[in-house]
Amino acid sequence: MLSKTKIYIDKDSLEIIAQDSTISDNYYKNIIEILRRHADLYLNLSEKDLDFIRDPKDLNNPGDIFSFIEGKSLPWPSSAIENFAALHDKGKIPDINANVVYILNNKEDVKNLKDKYGVMAIFIEDLNDDIFYYYCSPDIDMDVVPGNAAENGWQCILRDELSLLPPSNSIVVSDSNLLTNNKIDKKGVNHFCGLVNLKDLLNLLLPPKIDVPYYVLIVCPNTSRFEEGKTKKIVSRWVDEVRALRTYSIVVEFILTAKTVHSRDLYTNYYQIHLDRGFYVFEPWTKKVHKEMESHNDIKIFSYLYSPFKRGKSEINSAIIDLKVLHSKYDAFLRNTGESMLIDSSKNQIKQSDLSKNRILF
Repeated sequence: MLSKTKIYIDKDSLEIIAQDSTISDNYYKNIIEILRRHADLYLNLSEKDLDFIRDPKDLNNPGDIFSFIEGKSLPWPSSAIENFAALHDKGKIPDINANVVYILNNKEDVKNLKDKYGVMAIFIEDLNDDIFYYYCSPDIDMDVVPGNAAENGWQCILRDELSLLPPSNSIVVSDSNLLTNNKIDKKGVNHFCGLVNLKDLLNLLLPPKIDVPYYVLIVCPNTSRFEEGKTKKIVSRWVDEVRALRTYSIVVEFILTAKTVHSRDLYTNYYQIHLDRGFYVFEPWTKKVHKEMESHNDIKIFSYLYSPFKRGKSEINSAIIDLKVLHSKYDAFLRNTGESMLIDSSKNQIKQSDLSKNRILF
């Protein structure tokens, strides 16, 4: 489940950070604060090697890592020999859950982690103090119209931002109005406007390729004006459409629950998209901006670690609180209380034994 960031770093990279941090007191100040307050550190060293660094024999020459950790008041790292070994074992998958980050001195390993698993991996030579910082609030031009049929409204307002977003392998969505508005297409087929928008957005966020299943979990109240059977049919068709966006496996779960969190958000492994008025931003067919967005159109996209010095309720803590509520809704279904209903187009209402483990919730 989304929690404190787990940073896997090899010894060479940590030594480089330690050496560079001596350039000035402010060098790597953001990264050091993240290591101090928001992350757990894991090294490619055995417990015996860590003990040697922690208790150096020559106190007059303790070594860069010892001086760095002690001098910056950082928590001591843990051993993660097996996880680092999994990077080069074709039969194993390394830790790719929630907001796991790798900082490595090996370009090939970095590329594999990004491309195969949708994980944020950083080559040590590319590390900079703002690498975990991301924040934008895109302007929504009421006259925006996609330039061609292949575009959608989201692509128009996020065109310059997409390349800046970190990779992902899981998404959780919460919006109390996803099923509130519907429109009929030229073929006479009903669509929920929020879901049409969400599919267009997912089409931009899903990686082109990935070697593991990508998990998408939607949690929302049933505000549909249709009877339950028709609502499930429309949602199931949407699930099929999302799965067809890529050639790899996309596991889509849809929970209809009495209540959800107040905010309307999309959570990924490393960043969050917040929408004040929900996902119905563009009209389903013309892709023009929805008229109700004129009065209030606040959209924010931010990384969980974009303000590491913030005290109190930080972005990562706020996300964790909301996700715990969504987790409880998921558990309500598992307890079969009748409060929640899960839709999956392949089985309609899937069995508890078939439920996925979305990496952001579990």
